[in-house]
This record gives sequence, structure tokens and C-alpha cells, in this order.
Amino acid sequence: MTRVDSMTFALQRADLLRARAAAVDFDPHLHATYSVVVVLTGTAHIRSSRWTKTVQAGDVFFFNPFEVHAGRSAGPAAQYHVLYPSEAFLDSCTGAVPPDQVRTIHTDVLARSRSTHDLADALAEPVLDNASIERALRLVLRECRFAVESSAAAAWSITRAACELIEWDSLSSMRTAELARAIGVNPSHLARSFRKTIGIPPQTYLRQVRVARARDLICAGINLNDVAQMVNFSDQPHLTREFKKVFGVPPGALSRVVSRT
Repeated sequence: MTRVDSMTFALQRADLLRARAAAVDFDPHLHATYSVVVVLTGTAHIRSSRWTKTVQAGDVFFFNPFEVHAGRSAGPAAQYHVLYPSEAFLDSCTGAVPPDQVRTIHTDVLARSRSTHDLADALAEPVLDNASIERALRLVLRECRFAVESSAAAAWSITRAACELIEWDSLSSMRTAELARAIGVNPSHLARSFRKTIGIPPQTYLRQVRVARARDLICAGINLNDVAQMVNFSDQPHLTREFKKVFGVPPGALSRVVSRT
């Protein structure tokens, strides 16, 4: 069960949200952007649909957009920073990707090094220097391995096809049977494949994609009632419940930061 002792947000710039947190446990969840996690204190066991490792203070680890992941500290709450760079930010670091191609980060963990230390130091300054943080983040990303492939090649599996359909049409009330019919497979087969490769059921994935959309709308300054309606949650309390499953705190924690920016 997700247990977050604290989480605070800062909107670094329109395409770079930042968070600082202390957490004991995080259930499987996803984000629509890349995630760069800087471990400040503690040790944690991290698993995703791509990799599983133990990380410790000084390490930096990475997730791709929509990559389901979870974590659990090995003792007291682990403290960490998360940076959520957009595709546009990655373009500025590694070069733009053509519209018919997909960029995937292959690096899982960078062990403590000069570049990870510099990023942690920039994030730990009492008065945060946005330029220093961005410069340190760019250096870390340049140490990572990326692959670029065609969208068609990235959609090689039944599960990937289902994920792409959900990401494209996340506002529809799409049941698993309807999703299976749309991609031409048996619903039970889709459900089994989804759990095996992604780690959560299709309906959970759908709700979390909506949370990812909600996060972007909140960062754009839209009020929470309107956000809940725009991403097809029944009401604001429903948005709050689902947002807390992903971030460990209610959406108001982010909305208040945006309103002060």
C-alpha cells in the first residue's frame, strides 16, 4: 500500500515539474513523462516493467513515459527528488525525434558519480537555482543510453497496442472487453498479457493515464473541479483518490504550487 510521508512540488518551468518526497512504499503507478529520480537518503527496492534493482543514496534512476513502476524502502522512508522532463526538454538534450518515431531511455540506474552528485547538490541548495538544476540534469541525461525506433516497431505486442489505444483515447469509458475487441483479441488473454508485461490491469492503467492528463492540466492552472470533468473522473473526490495513488498526496498539493507560480 502506498505510504508517502511527505511530497512537495515545484514547477521548474512549463516542461519540467519537480518534486521532493519521503516515502516508504509506492504501489505500481505511471507518469506520462520521463521520470528522473535522485536518491538523497536511504535504500529502496525498485521494480518496473523494464528493470528491478536496489538503489541507494547518490544513485539516479529513470523511467520512460507510461512505464509502470513501484518501490519500497529497505528501512525508514527514503528521501528523493523527482524531475519530470517533457519530450520537449529531452529534445533540447538529445535532439528532436521525428513524429513517426519513439525515443526510449535504456539506462535504468546511474550509480553515484560526479554528474549525479552535481545534480543532487543543485537540488539541495537552500535557494534553488533553476539554471544550475537544468544544467546538471542535462549532463546526467547525456550519460544515458537512448534508442529511437519507429512507432510501428514500438507497438509490437498485444499489450503495447492496448496501451497505445488507451493513451490515445483515455477519456472514453472503455471496458476491458471493448478494448480487447478493438485490437482483436480475447478479453481474458488481454488481461493476462497486461498483468504479465505491464504489472497492473487495463482499467488501472486507464485511470492512471487520466491522472497523468490531470497533472498536465493542473500545471496549466485549471481548477480541480474542471480538471476532474475534463479527464472523465466522476467528481473531484474521485480525482483526489486516483491522484493520491500515483503521487501519494492530493492534487491540491500541486494546484497550490501552480497558483503561486
